[in-house]
Amino acid sequence: MNPIHTTSRRRALAALLALGSLGACDELRRPVTARPAPPGLLPPDQEAGRAAIAALARDMQGANVGLRDQPVRVARAAALLEWLAVDLANNPRWAPVPANARAGIGQARDEMRGALGADPLGDSPRLAAALATAARALAAGNRGAAVAALPTALFPRGGEAALARLSDPGPLPQGEIAAAALAEAVRSLDETSGWSSDFDTPVPPDRGGLGPIPFGI
Repeated sequence: MNPIHTTSRRRALAALLALGSLGACDELRRPVTARPAPPGLLPPDQEAGRAAIAALARDMQGANVGLRDQPVRVARAAALLEWLAVDLANNPRWAPVPANARAGIGQARDEMRGALGADPLGDSPRLAAALATAARALAAGNRGAAVAALPTALFPRGGEAALARLSDPGPLPQGEIAAAALAEAVRSLDETSGWSSDFDTPVPPDRGGLGPIPFGI
């Protein structure tokens, strides 16, 4: 083989590899786009992150001994767990929250999936959307729509079985512990100005009034 041609081919290959590396670096530098919270579950006039944490803490109270005959509450909590587990892991705004508090929500999500018979490897955004739709349908008294919102692709035993689990998921100790721990971590950061000194919005007096909080929190 002509050594000139061989050298040219090697140079071309090296150039292609370099371009690929630059593309990968660009992908790593690209900011994570936060997904919106599941629709229809939170007050529209409140910031979604804080509202979701507060709602989850309320919904999971008593979950250690089970939440029987409250399918709307369980479906809402399950949808919020799916959303928060992803947002806490990827959204930089939550970086000041202790890692164990963020990881605890992921563990609570997995516990809830097991309790509801959901696919343990299911896509969180799809599960959040399905559970939110089921919660809204149940709140409106439309059982058929709730069953239809829980497809076998996400709930292998089917919508009827998933709905039965929503009515009686059994004990959810990790969910209750993790939701309370996350709410407490956020409250503590508020009271100690632990988010950042670069923000000027004061903490409201009813949350301690001791310092600034970041944007959107």
